[in-house]
Amino acid sequence: MILIFKNILVPLDGSPASLRALDLAIEIAMRDGSKITLVYVIINPSGINTKTLEDMKCVGEKILCEGESICKQYGIITRKIIRIAEANQSSVAMEIYDEVIKGKYDLVILGSRGYTGEKAILMGSVAMSLAITLPCTIIIVR
Repeated sequence: MILIFKNILVPLDGSPASLRALDLAIEIAMRDGSKITLVYVIINPSGINTKTLEDMKCVGEKILCEGESICKQYGIITRKIIRIAEANQSSVAMEIYDEVIKGKYDLVILGSRGYTGEKAILMGSVAMSLAITLPCTIIIVR
């Protein structure tokens, strides 16, 4: 039995694992004719000034544009989304979960570890949380 995925979400943070996840998403999209949406989540600590938040958005936009450029090399048109996780109200995992529900994705492909600074564990907390909670197929790339 071959699964066909039409709507793929790829969270990017610029880490090597997230870029490997994008590579796999491209392979599946080429096979299935899927749409790919790239999402970048900003963690907004409380008390941050507007300029710093705008700088964080610029970093996210740069990472998403790099991902979009890679997809274009294979003829895949992508959609880019930046979401903001407000301190003490949300998290990266919650923002990705909300996007999955809102966008009705049938596949999420993400890296096992991103740039969160946690070096001692094999799988990042975002990947672990999403693996437990997402209502769709998830592939975690190492």
